[in-house]
Amino acid sequence: MTDLFQPPVLFLIFRQPDVTRKVFEQIRALKPAHLYISADGPREDHPDDIEECELTRAVVSAIDWECDVSTRFLPTNLGLKKAVSSALDWFFESVDEGIVLEYDCLPDPSFFKFCEVMLDRYRNDPRIFSICGDNLLADIHRGDGDYYYSRLAGIWGWATWKRSWELWRPQLENYETFRDLSIMDSIITVKEGREFWLKTFDAVHDGRNNSTWAFCLVYAQIKNGGYCVVPNTNLISNIGFGPQGTHARDESHPYANVKTGSIKSFKAPSFFVPDLAADNDAAMLATYKAPKSLFNRFTNFLARIRNLCIRIFRLFKA
Repeated sequence: MTDLFQPPVLFLIFRQPDVTRKVFEQIRALKPAHLYISADGPREDHPDDIEECELTRAVVSAIDWECDVSTRFLPTNLGLKKAVSSALDWFFESVDEGIVLEYDCLPDPSFFKFCEVMLDRYRNDPRIFSICGDNLLADIHRGDGDYYYSRLAGIWGWATWKRSWELWRPQLENYETFRDLSIMDSIITVKEGREFWLKTFDAVHDGRNNSTWAFCLVYAQIKNGGYCVVPNTNLISNIGFGPQGTHARDESHPYANVKTGSIKSFKAPSFFVPDLAADNDAAMLATYKAPKSLFNRFTNFLARIRNLCIRIFRLFKA
């Protein structure tokens, strides 16, 4: 299997077989030598899940290349946070590093090579906590490299090491001290973006938001002083937005179906520092609210105008 793609790949699935098939076709074209597949089970209060989960699991049975396959098909539903975090625990019991891809995150083929190069380049550098493929603001080139460093972790197509995942916790440890010391002030300097992340962390810490594992990953990366490697080209498009989506239903969301490009070179930035402007822009984009009211539509409009003005200013400045 030496001619096959060697970094292990974890594919996380649930329902939506048609969406899953599109993403799995990219994995099938890649032909990874080591493939791990974890599926959450059907929800008790959604009778249609039984058939959808079965159809989705059938999609990933079409493995027609030489491959070591490990599967973990849950009989009942654990929910997003427990299903994904326990899948990552399972994955890193067997591997020291790998690529993680959810069923609705459609990668450009170059995403896998990018992860492979970065996993090798930063394997023994604990400053790098994670690698991501999604860059939702890729119309602005950051720094002088083919990628930049971020204090925020991206999880729509990502890669990491066992050493990093071992720092993940289901709760936000020492969060009161984190707030008291105003740690976020040094990471996100734009008030609206900073308040978004603080309110999000507050909700996770208080138990009001226990639906996802991802915010705990972002917190773990910040708490431990780690950086995420972000490509200057967006390599992932989330194609799961819409009425059939489990959590992402707003098809007009700026995160939905973002176009992808391809990365062909892997030049490192000259300076090993996080890009503060990029993190501020990403935080501001995260403040988007579903347009259910005129107020939300108006605030989204103002936010987009603000972001557009910032980008135009930077382009002229460059």
